[in-house]
Amino acid sequence: MAPRFYAPDTEFRVGERAFLTEKARHHAGRVLRLVAGDVAVLFDGKGRCASGPIAFEGKDGFITVESIDSPATETPVRITLLQSLVSPEKMDWIVEKAVETGVSVIAVVPARRSITKLTEERLQKRMAHWKDIAVSACEQCGRNAVPEIRFYKKLEQAFDEIGAQRRFILSPGSDAKAKLSDCTSVAFAIGPEGGFDADEIASAVERDWQCVLIGPRVLRTETAGIVAATLANVASGDYLVD
Repeated sequence: MAPRFYAPDTEFRVGERAFLTEKARHHAGRVLRLVAGDVAVLFDGKGRCASGPIAFEGKDGFITVESIDSPATETPVRITLLQSLVSPEKMDWIVEKAVETGVSVIAVVPARRSITKLTEERLQKRMAHWKDIAVSACEQCGRNAVPEIRFYKKLEQAFDEIGAQRRFILSPGSDAKAKLSDCTSVAFAIGPEGGFDADEIASAVERDWQCVLIGPRVLRTETAGIVAATLANVASGDYLVD
């Protein structure tokens, strides 16, 4: 597969130049060692991509667009992952794997049992860091739409504002199954390392979120959302299973 680079807010036109960002240019020339004439792909983060030979002039890197496409790499079901704030290493992993599994919105929120705390300054740095991870994951997995990353300061606000055809909060104490067939949009709420407490679960239920169990084993916080998204993909026909 040709190397892929994120080119936000770029209007692709056949026969014209589409420029790499400074970071992408450095990666293409210094890390990947691409040379003039090598084919590369640029994607705009909204679903479109363009391919053509790469070239370097001074500090600029660009491709001359030979073809433009909008491949069907997004899942048929719009998935929102409401992930409670966890340790930085786990959050990085969750963001990367959520992108690979096709999640459309990654919403992060502190829960009562969240150990990690973020000041406003640290939050802005983490948001930028998560966006970089999401972009890199899109470059690697072939997605051309970069997922939206949100942060909610209050769990109740997230429960109120996140909309989906079906909204599930994963709770080990539940015995209900998540109905995922014939679903166009779904949201999953995942607790932190210690799980949601009883008041938080009650708050979700009051706002019409359904408590569900997705299997007989207790999953870690960094695993639960990825498994839930995978199940939604299977139900929607996105994954090639028989």
